[in-house]
Parts: sequence; structure tokens; C-alpha cells
Amino acid sequence: MKSGFFRSLLPGLLLGYAALVFTGALGGGEWAYRLAVPVLVLVLAAVLPLRRAPVLALWLLLAAVMLWLDARGHAHWVLNLVPMLITAGLAWLFGRTLRAGREPLVRRVVRAVEGEERLQDARVLRYTRQVTWYWAILMALQCLLLAACWALLIADGPMQAWARGWLHVGGYILPVLAMAAEYAVRRWRFRDLPHPRPHEFIHRLVRSWPRIVRDARDTVHS
Repeated sequence: MKSGFFRSLLPGLLLGYAALVFTGALGGGEWAYRLAVPVLVLVLAAVLPLRRAPVLALWLLLAAVMLWLDARGHAHWVLNLVPMLITAGLAWLFGRTLRAGREPLVRRVVRAVEGEERLQDARVLRYTRQVTWYWAILMALQCLLLAACWALLIADGPMQAWARGWLHVGGYILPVLAMAAEYAVRRWRFRDLPHPRPHEFIHRLVRSWPRIVRDARDTVHS
């Protein structure tokens, strides 16, 4: 099975998934959660390399389990885990590039977005490591908070509404706010340097992100 077709639909799938989950989290009804699960299955088909037989087998297994749970009225079991797993993956991705012999992930972002010449500044080199630490720690703490929210939902306590709201709304808003805060700090700290406009930065980051992640995962620097 080829994921190219699904990958071309990825922006729409992500928007649709987010809209359905937010609708459910804000009291729109169980129907939104139940529709979100098959959309999530398609999102996984778009982002996973399905041409590899083991990955295809894993996707088929996950799809079967998720759709079975969805059919039995347990869509929330699947969806409540998604924010935590995404955050844990990001914490792992940022953290592993801080190991000896690897290049900090934010340094790769700067190279892809602003060019190699920006990394000739020693201040920028130090800052990229600091910001990589910032994201690794923030995502790790966020993962712990999301795990606590998931536990609150299982316990069926009085804080269920807050926990569900943070899982499916706050959990996604926090990284956006953190990115905006870091961008503002960077503009102030390096106000003597030119910077791309916010929309240009985001466009270049989104365009370059798959290659950045692949290089961060596969390449070890001496």
C-alpha cells in the first residue's frame, strides 16, 4: 500500500481531526470523537512509511484495534492517548539530539529556515542548544501533565471536564504559545540580526520539517 495518496490529503485530515476532537472536548457530543478515530487512522497512513512491510503490518494492527474500540463506543480511549504520545515523541526527538555527537535539533531548524551562514555566529550556536533543551524539558513536563489528565479521566473524578479540555485543547495550545514566546525572545536577543517574518518562518519550518526530523533521527555527528 502506498501512502502518497493519503499524504496529499494530510493537511485536510489534520484540520478535520483537530476540528472533531475540539468539538468533542468542548461538549459537542460523542459523535465527534467517534468520527475522529477513522480520520486518525488515515492520518497515520499519511505519516507512516507504509511501503515497509513491518510498518504496514503495524498500521493495520493499530487501525483494527482503534476501529474496534470505536465501534464499541470507546473512541475516547484512543483519542485521549494521542496528545500524550505525540508529546512524548517530541520530548524524545528533542532530547536525543542533545546527546554527545549529535547536533541539537533547533540548530538543524535554523539551518533549514535561515541558512548555514546564520550558524557562523557563536551566539546563535549556543542559543540553538539552549532552545533545544527548552523544548525537550517543556515537552517532558507537558507529557507528565497529560498523563495526569488521562489518569483523572480513568478515575472518573470531578476534574474530568478540565482534564479532557487540557488533553484536547490546552495540550495543543501550549506548544503554540511556547513557540510564540521563543520567537519573541529570539527577536529581542538577536535584534541586531535580520529575521524572517512569522509566516515565512512557519512556512519554511513546515516545508523542511520532514527532512529535519529524518536527519535528526538518522545522522550522528562526530
